[in-house]
Amino acid sequence: MVAILKFFVALSLLLACLYSAKLMTLWWQVPLPAPLVAMIFMLILLSSKMIQPNWLTPACEPILKYMALFFIPAGVGIVQHTPLLILQWPLLLSILIVVPTIGICLVAIVAQKGLKDD
Repeated sequence: MVAILKFFVALSLLLACLYSAKLMTLWWQVPLPAPLVAMIFMLILLSSKMIQPNWLTPACEPILKYMALFFIPAGVGIVQHTPLLILQWPLLLSILIVVPTIGICLVAIVAQKGLKDD
């Protein structure tokens, strides 16, 4: 009985962050997805120690246990769009190589500049 109560308290905390983020993005017209804002709320709550990580464990463990099921729709989408992927593979491959390379180079430049200023 106590485990069930802990699960519902943890799930309530997660859902409270999500629905407060949904309300905020709706009311203030924030151009960010509500789940992202909810993760930011959760990060702030965990960093400020207003919520302890072990309070969330009862709800997070089952979700993480079955997380692979959440990737099935993405896999089905890839299979359904295989002809498009075959047609556009050079562009996709170049994006997968060029964009991370540019990002890493920019981070390296900023890090070097930060080290020189210290």
